[in-house]
Amino acid sequence: MQKSIKIRKFAVVAALSLLVIAGCGKKPAPSGKNDLKKTVTADSAAVTGKKVPFALKEGKRLFSHYCAVCHGETGDGSGQYYGLTPAPANFTDKAFMKTLSNEKLFKAIMEGSASVGKSNMCPPWGKSFHSEELEFIVTYIRTLAVN
Repeated sequence: MQKSIKIRKFAVVAALSLLVIAGCGKKPAPSGKNDLKKTVTADSAAVTGKKVPFALKEGKRLFSHYCAVCHGETGDGSGQYYGLTPAPANFTDKAFMKTLSNEKLFKAIMEGSASVGKSNMCPPWGKSFHSEELEFIVTYIRTLAVN
């Protein structure tokens, strides 16, 4: 009985060792985070026929559905709700966008803009999205100042 347990343990250890050795030396598969660093915009890619990363397409879709009503389709702060005080952020302003880190944008979306010292008009979306979706939105917002 003990001999068969020892044989099983040896087989398990040998199998795990082979799996580890087989995985060593391979280049890691590209992750979605690499797609987040590309500066191609969804709009420019559509015009030029370039392939748009999923993160960017999904970020644009989510932004258009949830954020554009206040921030505008182009992100310039001129959404459907006129006269908001203070006005929604203008994500097309390059100087303004340079002052915002991705972490600050992520936090503002997740916990609401009041969490980063801005207006309390933008609600916290953290319970509406997965963290990956929030990253997609931040990625798309970053492209709005590139144009």
